[in-house]
Amino acid sequence: MPSETARILAFDTTVANEELEAIICYLNQKLEGAASRNEPVPFLAYRNRMIFEAVLDIRRKEDVRRGGV
Repeated sequence: MPSETARILAFDTTVANEELEAIICYLNQKLEGAASRNEPVPFLAYRNRMIFEAVLDIRRKEDVRRGGV
């Protein structure tokens, strides 16, 4: 299901790549903070980070396929 969600979001251009990168950075901070406090991994933060990383990966591969940078 997350990979299907990522494919759908990858072609929705209402959120720019820069915004996705900022979201991923924020989620990484949440995950690192939980780890430093020996707290359980916030599942939604982990899941969403994985989805947004997949979205960026799909977009970048599509750009390369189209001959972009």
